[in-house]
Amino acid sequence: MKVPLILFLTTLLCCACNLSTNKSINDNQYNVDTNYAISNANRTLLNVSDDSIVPTKIGGWNTFSFKFNMDSAGDLLKTIGVYSSNKLVQKIIANKDIEQNKFELIDWNFDGYKDISVLYGCGSGGCNYWIWNYSPKLNKYIYNKELSEIIGLELDTFNQYIVFHYRAGFSEENWDSLKYKDNKLSFVKGLYRERWKDSQGNLWVKHTFSKLINNVMEIKTDSFIN
Repeated sequence: MKVPLILFLTTLLCCACNLSTNKSINDNQYNVDTNYAISNANRTLLNVSDDSIVPTKIGGWNTFSFKFNMDSAGDLLKTIGVYSSNKLVQKIIANKDIEQNKFELIDWNFDGYKDISVLYGCGSGGCNYWIWNYSPKLNKYIYNKELSEIIGLELDTFNQYIVFHYRAGFSEENWDSLKYKDNKLSFVKGLYRERWKDSQGNLWVKHTFSKLINNVMEIKTDSFIN
């Protein structure tokens, strides 16, 4: 009786270990997938190349195509033509400098309508864009002064945050998360990171967290040796 009992208990133990291992793998995979999705949340929703965008549903019942007209050198965006069924419905006078022909449709304000996004340039501090938001009330695109030309502009599509991500070399980095409320851009939370070395060569990292709760700013800090 002892041998079959031992074999039975051994089998149960193996099954339990396998279940535990599979759960651990699944949990790790969930974390990896979640982190991957969050890290890619700032990526654009639609990539477009060349100097035009084919007829695209931008939201609601609207389908538009777009033509981006540049100067002969290709570094100045002069106008943007918005078309519906091959009919010009809006001509945007842009006159904006660009470093490359990267034209996209991105819902920057999370209202369900894709906005015109033109890459201005990228550097060590991040990328900046020229942005025209679609107004369903006016049925036309309006230039966004708040977001255009801001260095380090990113999107968190899960939380529907617009992130202002600034870098000042290795020492300083800042993330401000804002959100549109009643068509107004409002601060939600922020993270400011500082890094430096002390006299003994230790690398210190200091995080300052800020969050707006009931119109009151709460600030917390922590620091540690990395």
